[in-house]
Amino acid sequence: MPGKRIPENLRREQILEAAYRVARKQRLAGLSSRAVAAEARVSNGLVFFYFRNRRQLLLALLDWLLETTILRRAVDRSAVKKNASARLAVEIQDALEHLPGNREQIELFFDYWLMGAHDTVIRKRIRAALKRYRDSYLPLARAVVAEQPARFPKVTGQSLADIATGFIEGCALRLITEPRDYNTKANSQALSALLTQRS
Repeated sequence: MPGKRIPENLRREQILEAAYRVARKQRLAGLSSRAVAAEARVSNGLVFFYFRNRRQLLLALLDWLLETTILRRAVDRSAVKKNASARLAVEIQDALEHLPGNREQIELFFDYWLMGAHDTVIRKRIRAALKRYRDSYLPLARAVVAEQPARFPKVTGQSLADIATGFIEGCALRLITEPRDYNTKANSQALSALLTQRS
């Protein structure tokens, strides 16, 4: 009697998770359908059924990585703190605290980033994901500017969201390049002081 059939969307997710584990261990250069099939404990043909070639697998893994592991979107934490500056500081602090636990995913993201320098499709996908990520900070950033117009006379919500996410991205890069010097608490405190300082 044959085993229970796994729904296609779950099987595809299992293969992508296996692809992530392979790429995490062997980097993108080691990502092959055979390695993924072995990791997922499925046939090579099944990997090809879901992803016709290595290129499709590579792009699907990038999309999965961007959606599920790297670009953690901001959440409006209205219930946590009353003023917008404090809410934005809490949001950024939370993002910074998640970085060390996501180091392997961040390393893989930067592998794709480098690949994107020579690959238009990858570059466009990363840019679109980064825009969605920055835009998720817009409501809070706009609220900060509206809350303290005298303190932010020529600042837009967009520019503040860009600075906030740029800070997080810079911390992510530093975590990869200088892990011993990366200090989540110090970075969080510095940004919180800048955001919550009253004029």
